[in-house]
Amino acid sequence: MGDFGEYIVYVDESGDHGLKNINPDYPVFVLAFCIIHKRDYLTQIVPKIQELKFRYFGHDMVVLHEAEIRSQESHLIYF
Repeated sequence: MGDFGEYIVYVDESGDHGLKNINPDYPVFVLAFCIIHKRDYLTQIVPKIQELKFRYFGHDMVVLHEAEIRSQESHLIYF
């Protein structure tokens, strides 16, 4: 993959990282990493996501947002 690394790293957090305003309904802090080899990303993940988008939306221009997915709302953005 040229001078760039062979992996893609996705990082996300959830909760209050300062632990000052702890929500009693969600009293945790989570830091998650997903490390994916670029070959696997290109040959497995991207085709599966495109397949999902074509199957359920008829095109692959839809933007999937975590908040809408979790709340099961249909406010997805189309181009």
